[in-house]
Amino acid sequence: MLGIDISEAKVQIARQKAPGAEFHAGSLFEADIPPCDAVTAVGEVLNYLFDPENEERGPDRVFRRVYEALRPGGVFVFDVLGPGQVSGGRTSSFSEGPDWAVLNERTEDPGWGTLTRRIVSFRKVGDHYRRDGEERRVRLHGPEEVAGRLGRVGFEVTTMRAYGDYRLGENHAAFAARRL
Repeated sequence: MLGIDISEAKVQIARQKAPGAEFHAGSLFEADIPPCDAVTAVGEVLNYLFDPENEERGPDRVFRRVYEALRPGGVFVFDVLGPGQVSGGRTSSFSEGPDWAVLNERTEDPGWGTLTRRIVSFRKVGDHYRRDGEERRVRLHGPEEVAGRLGRVGFEVTTMRAYGDYRLGENHAAFAARRL
């Protein structure tokens, strides 16, 4: 098993959780993919825009590289968020527990085809609360567009609304793309 993540901190956590696997810090859009039977990119990996390679080239380059790495019959499984994530362009919510709270704001820009998530969390540490925040931008990809791109590369494509019993949210699609 080979794992790739752009975050060195996430790679270190993965190495602790799966010491028998191989992990590399780097861009999914640049990493070498060895010959294999399966590739997964679960959790909207292809949507995120914190990697400059994704901003410039999008998923087409990854689709071609995965296709070339897969042996005949191999499968590429992944999911993407599509347009229509936020009704009215903006929404906010919060969740709380006895010693924590998370505030979440989502803004969709249909003109640019992007979604911005702003997340602020509070966690009680001793008598005080620690605050942390982050902002994540994603490019939204419609399922028909993604299936068409995969087909042009040569994949046989199945679009799914769930991973087994785990249903995906509204305008969130998964794909099983098989190399023939």
